[in-house]
Amino acid sequence: MKKYLALTMAACMALSLAACGSSASSTTSSSAAASTEATSDSAATAEATGSDNITGIAQCCDVGTLDDESFNQGCWEAVKGYGDENGIEYNYYLPSGEDASDEDRETLIRQAVAEGANTIVCVGYLYGPALAWAATEYPDVHFIAVDVNGFDINSENGTIPENVFCVTFKEEEAGYLAGYAAVKDGFTKLGFLGGMAVPAVIRFGYGYVQGADAAAQELGINVQMNYYYGGQFYGDEKITAKMDGWYDGGTEVVFACGGGIWTSAAEAADKHDGKLIGVDVDQNYLALRVLSPASTRQTRLLPPP
Repeated sequence: MKKYLALTMAACMALSLAACGSSASSTTSSSAAASTEATSDSAATAEATGSDNITGIAQCCDVGTLDDESFNQGCWEAVKGYGDENGIEYNYYLPSGEDASDEDRETLIRQAVAEGANTIVCVGYLYGPALAWAATEYPDVHFIAVDVNGFDINSENGTIPENVFCVTFKEEEAGYLAGYAAVKDGFTKLGFLGGMAVPAVIRFGYGYVQGADAAAQELGINVQMNYYYGGQFYGDEKITAKMDGWYDGGTEVVFACGGGIWTSAAEAADKHDGKLIGVDVDQNYLALRVLSPASTRQTRLLPPP
C-alpha cells in the first residue's frame, strides 16, 4: 500500500498523458482509497494506445521553482519519467515571479507550442483563464490541467474543453491523515504553515485540523494548533522567525504545505529539535526531523524517527 501511495502522482500523470494522446477529455480524482490494480491497468491500457500521438511534452509550472520539493517538482518528475520511458522530448517553462499574470501564463503556453510541444501540462488552478484561451487557440494541442477544475477554466458553467484533461485531488483527505497520525503518534502541540491561501492549500489545512481533532477525541486529550498562511510559496527570514516562535513556544510538529515555504519550518525545527510534516514529494531524505510527507499526490505515513 505504501508503495502505491508514493507513486500516485506519477501514475495519475502517466494516465493523463496517455489519455490526452488518445484525444480524451476527462477529470480524475486521486485519493488514498483508489484501487492499485485499477489505476495500473488503466494507465497501461491508455499508454499502449495513446503515447504514439504525443510528439513533445511541456510543463508550464506554477509559481515557485522546479526543485521546490513540492508540487512543481512532483509533476516534473512524472513528466520526465513518462518522456524518458516513451522516448518523447520534454521541457519546462517557469513564470517570471510570484505575481505572474494570466497573460504571462498564456505566453508560456505560446512558447511551449512554438517549440514543438503538442501535450502541455499546466500546473495550478491559476492556469484556468489561460487554458480557456489556449484550448480554443490551439485545438490540436492536448492540455493536462493539474489542480484545475472546470470552473477554474469556465466560471459560468464549469465546462471542460474537449482538448483539456483536468486532474484534481482530495487534499483534505491527505491532510486529515497527517493530523490524525501526528496526534496518534503522541504529538499534542501542532502547527500548520500554509503558503498562499489557495484552494488546495486550504483543503490540506482544514483536513489536518479535522484529523488532529478526531484523534484527540478518540484519545480523550487536548491538542493545541497554530495555523498560519505565509502568503507566498517560498521561505524567508520573516517566516523562519515565526516558526522559531512556534517551536520555542512548545510546538512539536509543523505541517508545512505550499511550495518552498517548508524551508523556513525546516530551519526552525532544526534549531529547536522540532519535527516537520512535508507535502507533495518524499522529503525524508532531507533530515531526520521529517515525520511524514503527506499528499494525495504522494502519501506515506511513517513512524517518527
